Amino acid sequence: MEKGISEPRILVVADDFTGANDAGVSLALAGHTVDVAFETPYRGDASVWVINSDSRAMNPEQAAKKITTLMGNIRLAQKTPLIIKKIDSTLRGNIGAEIDALMNACGVKGAIVAPAYPLAGRTTVGGECRVNGVLLTETEFASDPKTPVKHDRVTDIIQMQTAIPCCPVTVSDLGHFAREHPCIGVVDAQTDSDLDHIVEAVMQAEQPLLLVGSAGICDAIARRLSVTPPRRVLAIMGSMSEIAQRQIATLNTHPRTTRIHVDVDTILAGDIHRYETRIVQALRQGEHCLVHTCADSVARHNIDTLCQRWQLDRAALGEKICQCLGELTRQVLLRTTPDALYLSGGDVAMATASALGASGFRITRNVAQCVPYGHFLGGVWSRPVMTKAGGFGDETTLRQVLNFIEERMSE
Repeated sequence: MEKGISEPRILVVADDFTGANDAGVSLALAGHTVDVAFETPYRGDASVWVINSDSRAMNPEQAAKKITTLMGNIRLAQKTPLIIKKIDSTLRGNIGAEIDALMNACGVKGAIVAPAYPLAGRTTVGGECRVNGVLLTETEFASDPKTPVKHDRVTDIIQMQTAIPCCPVTVSDLGHFAREHPCIGVVDAQTDSDLDHIVEAVMQAEQPLLLVGSAGICDAIARRLSVTPPRRVLAIMGSMSEIAQRQIATLNTHPRTTRIHVDVDTILAGDIHRYETRIVQALRQGEHCLVHTCADSVARHNIDTLCQRWQLDRAALGEKICQCLGELTRQVLLRTTPDALYLSGGDVAMATASALGASGFRITRNVAQCVPYGHFLGGVWSRPVMTKAGGFGDETTLRQVLNFIEERMSE
């Protein structure tokens, strides 16, 4: 390695240019500097190198030779970086041949293949690749003009181009995988959380393993190896509307979201501290924290019972709950600082503004169609605030908000 030239922390090998960019974008958003190189030797100071072999449409022998040549021109003098083989999520290209060549070039005996990309509807179930729930061979990718896919089972596709044994494995197998003989393992994944577990297991394995996957696995790497702290939202969901509950439910598979159900009786009795500590802990761990008072649809029909128990009419009960949520928010913000507040329900938004000492709200833009974005005027909280009427939006609204905070928010 030449003096003054940095070595990458992560090295990705992709088989086409757009795939290389897909692999690098989440790592760039996580704070890494990312270069896509079209040839090697490469000279650069980025923390991530994405090498584009441009070999997807080659025959298997040419593709393997290209990988061998590219890797042979890379000289890493210090610690070996994490190496990822980026593949197409619909398994087009020379997957078996390129995995084989890269294993030899890196000197590793095991490769773990996780092609799933849940965000784009690509999952691996029972070793078979599916697109939005449909088997791969029943989609348009089976008749791709350049690189048609002839099998649904990932092991069958890989085994067509390599003599290295290929078999299904589970996450629990990865710690001791390929200790004696070279082997390629294929792992099921249907959610981002599944991919996070796979990445964690590979990185903690007893011996180095080649990690193979689509942009989904690169996103999981970015989540684990973020250079900058992940942005976090504190969402106070006071609305009991059905759409608000569906918006919360869509985040069940989000990789870093903590949901905390606040029992109304408990906070009305003045005990908010049991929730305060849990919320603070979640935010400090880099999680988005969703605080809600409605456990399910049944809770919406228990309002009269609560009114009788607390000797309050509906309006007074709602006002008291909102005041408690506002005070809970204030106490949390005295102990930790998320990147933004999301307040669902007009009464909750006003109660929180009052608890924080705000005198107004300056609107900057909207995040989703029905989610204004801005800052409170005055008070103790000057960071971004988003508000939404409880019954507005669709099932994706809350996910859109989190995506905005994670990827596009600037102050």
